[in-house]
Amino acid sequence: MKYLSKSDFQLASSCPKKLIYKKLYYPTANDTNEYMQMLAQGGYVVGKMATLYFDGGIEIEGNTNECIEATKLHLQKANVILFEPAIVSGKKLIRIDILVKTGNELHLIEVKAKSHDTEKQDSEKQLKLKKYIDDVAYQYYVLKEAFPEFSIKCSLFMPDKSKRTSIEELASWFTISKNVQSSDFDFEEIPAQQKPKFNKPNVVFKYENSPERLDKINELKENGILSYMDVTDHVKEKEQEIKLKANRFLDIMENGISSSDFQIYKGCKSCEFNTPTELKNGYLECWGTLAYSENHIFDLYKGGSVGSKKDGYYIDELIEQGTINLLDLDVERLKNKKGELASTGQRQIIQIQNTIKNNEWISNKLANKLESFDYPLHFIDFETYQGALPFHKGMRPYELIAFQWSCHTIESKGAAPIHSEWIHTGEKLPNPQEMPNFEFARSLMKQIGLTGSTFMWATHENSVLRKILEQMSIFGVEDNELKNWLTQMTRDKNRDGRLIDMNQLTLEHYFHPQMKGKTSIKKVLPAIWSNFTYLHDVPHFKQYAPENFISGKIDPYDQLSSGISDEDWEGEVVNGGTAAMRAYQRIRFDESLTKIQRDDLRNQLLEYCKLDTMAMVIIAHHWGLK
Repeated sequence: MKYLSKSDFQLASSCPKKLIYKKLYYPTANDTNEYMQMLAQGGYVVGKMATLYFDGGIEIEGNTNECIEATKLHLQKANVILFEPAIVSGKKLIRIDILVKTGNELHLIEVKAKSHDTEKQDSEKQLKLKKYIDDVAYQYYVLKEAFPEFSIKCSLFMPDKSKRTSIEELASWFTISKNVQSSDFDFEEIPAQQKPKFNKPNVVFKYENSPERLDKINELKENGILSYMDVTDHVKEKEQEIKLKANRFLDIMENGISSSDFQIYKGCKSCEFNTPTELKNGYLECWGTLAYSENHIFDLYKGGSVGSKKDGYYIDELIEQGTINLLDLDVERLKNKKGELASTGQRQIIQIQNTIKNNEWISNKLANKLESFDYPLHFIDFETYQGALPFHKGMRPYELIAFQWSCHTIESKGAAPIHSEWIHTGEKLPNPQEMPNFEFARSLMKQIGLTGSTFMWATHENSVLRKILEQMSIFGVEDNELKNWLTQMTRDKNRDGRLIDMNQLTLEHYFHPQMKGKTSIKKVLPAIWSNFTYLHDVPHFKQYAPENFISGKIDPYDQLSSGISDEDWEGEVVNGGTAAMRAYQRIRFDESLTKIQRDDLRNQLLEYCKLDTMAMVIIAHHWGLK
């Protein structure tokens, strides 16, 4: 039987047509999306931790039918705690994270890895938890239908940002085992993922078979990070809305979908069912001949923001007309309500005009801007980690850890860039268990000091240094030299700081058609590197140059790879921010790694971060800053 699961409901709420594609097992981008996979694994770790708060809980395991029957059997008891029970009402199916039955009361507990803050105003809007409350509301609706005689309480159980754990290396208490559990249930954290590809991560509690188990669980309860949020009233308010939507989705599953049930619109840009293959490509089926174009309107810089929710978005209007080439846009529509081209509209015009010409654009103000920068030039990039489970005592959930920086310095005009770097892998600090942020900042301060010009890409580096400045007060770090340096370096509403944003420079002064509407470093670098091959012959760039290059698009990030070949190694390649976070986590806490594998991940982190800052040097060199 095909059931309407919670993940089905969640997916169909974003677009009913996706429900059809999911039930037909169409491939999705989430099948290989490493960021989504990482989020999902984090959810299972928090889920495992949550179960330890409930003594005597029973995990419901097996295939769908086995879980349904086991749940029915256990709920005949007067009092019982169930983990992942399967509840059915008609053709609706839910699996509840934790269900506590006490007499005639049921407590439905939804565990989420997303954090909330009990010190702040407890409102749905402020906490931005609408999607999660909708999830719980569907579960409540099904549970109430299945057990109408029971009173039901609903709670979210989540990491609480108001809590600072007193447990050192809490993140090391839970690991993802290489062993996985096959299941025919949905991967709730990734609603559209193909079911045949799903294997449930097996989370292992470090002290499960230790004499200290009960002591560690009590410590977790007293000094952990999870807290409840009662959402019963919010859920009950949505009952009628959820019922209508569920009936609609069930009808679509039973009788098929009609054109009036969905529409193509600007939100389709991020459709999970837009995959490289044309076989079973849901996006292509919906859009037909409008799906792809060399200069698609989806490529327009911030195109989805033209117009308003109230008056309608311009891109939706164009889609309805069948106009999908950004070169056919009415540029007058890019003006704001005052009839002026704001900064976004100006950038859009630059993109359209120079895409038509297939022409690189450099503003006539860039040269003077570059001349204003003082030597030495420092190009910096950071790698950071933010996870639900704190790495160190005194930290909150999702509190930032800065574990690596790379810097390329050009001492004087025409000089070759000199590379410097710093990385923390758990063994360099005087106390290996100490949070690395302050040593991270001290080492960077020593490297770049207070002279010259310091460049970043976008605002991440500024945000990190501001956070470390804030943490100095929180953690009682007395270092006036570091405090003054961080204050001078960073920008906020009261000060400009010393950091120069190359992403902003790009927005104001540079465009290449291959960048389309993007200005990230991973879009700008390939556009420049592929089209201006004189850069390949610059001595300090040669290590990234391809052999026998004639034409085409090349990306130096594609050259990053693991340095070892081992059939037991999982083929980890650090070539993006998510992979870097995962590598750092594994280096710190994955006891299954060999020294060779650990060293390989460390070396990959160094090479990846080094390429980020060299990319900035290459771009600046092409602009004329060298």
